[in-house]
Amino acid sequence: MALTNHADQEKRLVARAPADIHRRIQEAAELQGATLSQFLLEAALARADEVTERVTRIEASREAFDRMMTALDQPARSLPRLQRAADRYKETIDATDSQGATEPGA
Repeated sequence: MALTNHADQEKRLVARAPADIHRRIQEAAELQGATLSQFLLEAALARADEVTERVTRIEASREAFDRMMTALDQPARSLPRLQRAADRYKETIDATDSQGATEPGA
């Protein structure tokens, strides 16, 4: 088992707040039977979960979902400009790779 430094496992969070806000948060923590640190961490984690859920989840009606699935099931249409750009990119990368392989120490 590898030993890990305690400092690597925990990081300090610091926040400055006006006295009235500090007092309100402290009172709420006490009412909940938690320390100020416990209260702040629980609130911050709940908010972090909420934000992450909202930003990473895509919500759509059943009708919109069905339309998207139908569109995805269709064969891809030809996009000649995109294909030419991809070909040019591949040629550029291939040329760069072949130049790098001939340099000394490569």
